[in-house]
Amino acid sequence: MAPSQKAPPSNEQILYELRCEEEWRHRSSREYFFANRPLDLHLKPSPADLKLELEQIQDSCNKSTAIYITNPPPEPHSSAYNEDSSVRSDIIYTIYERWFTSHNVDIDFGNFFAKLICARPRVNEQATIQDIINFHRIWCDNVERTLPSCATSTALQGVPYWDRPYDPNHGPIGINSDQNSRFKLRPLFRALILIPDHNPKLTGAERVVQVIQTNLAGLSAPIDLASIEPKFDYDPSRGRVTTTLSAAYDFVTALELREQAAYPGVYRDPEVGEELQGPGCHMKKAESWGYRGPAIQGSSSRWVHLNEDEEVLSPNTPLMFVTRCSVLRLGPPPSPWKRQIRVESRPDTCKESCISTRLGS
Repeated sequence: MAPSQKAPPSNEQILYELRCEEEWRHRSSREYFFANRPLDLHLKPSPADLKLELEQIQDSCNKSTAIYITNPPPEPHSSAYNEDSSVRSDIIYTIYERWFTSHNVDIDFGNFFAKLICARPRVNEQATIQDIINFHRIWCDNVERTLPSCATSTALQGVPYWDRPYDPNHGPIGINSDQNSRFKLRPLFRALILIPDHNPKLTGAERVVQVIQTNLAGLSAPIDLASIEPKFDYDPSRGRVTTTLSAAYDFVTALELREQAAYPGVYRDPEVGEELQGPGCHMKKAESWGYRGPAIQGSSSRWVHLNEDEEVLSPNTPLMFVTRCSVLRLGPPPSPWKRQIRVESRPDTCKESCISTRLGS
């Protein structure tokens, strides 16, 4: 008997795989900028200190706020170094699991809740809140001043990405130079920052953070910190409140939605999708997998449609796996290294199934 041939993937399955690949890339990139290679500068940087890889410039865009680590620079391989790394890994794990709720989440152009920044005072010095606000102003001004440099040069316009010379100034992750106009420093990013506590007994959503107004940008309406609950400390005269990471996340997310509604022009066109390898790159990849549907255009958040009884699991990256197992002691995530959807069949049971198998598996 001749072996049965595997049916070719449907257009829906191919779009699902394409979106999952983009989700995995998005989470891996955010983890890179939080845990592996965060923006790490002296608290009072010189002009030379600000000449960094352009990937740090674009990664500051399309974020709602900045999260600041303000401890002095730890010695490599010391307990302080390990603690610093654990805090950053815990924060990105907690935020991403909260932020990523479905395939409809906007992951294009580096869109995310926050960028992590390490603004380091010298050893035996302590950063004041005003020091951090001053640093934030310097960095935001530097982003807006440098962002035009991320655009594709005239000489390379129209040249396929694979024919362009490597530019080390872009950084290991790289930049989306053809669509640089889609990267914008948001007013809310200027106006509000978070500073987490390093208490090892309070981690995850219960980690204590300070929410601080910088007064560096005007918004559609005043920021009302009084609405944040719980409050461990509150100083309305200076625009500061201490609360949990969970409460801070909810507060900033609500402000982000308010500002999007008030100033839609500040944010990107939802009809435009990210194409890292040039125009039509998603269509070319999909066609190489057997896709025969209409042109793939617009935001990737519109590629996959779920039924009402389907729930999305966030992408499983190596750092997410390690954080769950080694740091949080939660055990491995469902079906590690593989993107899937969980189907709730009835209230007391749950089965996990993939909407499609990995192409070519």
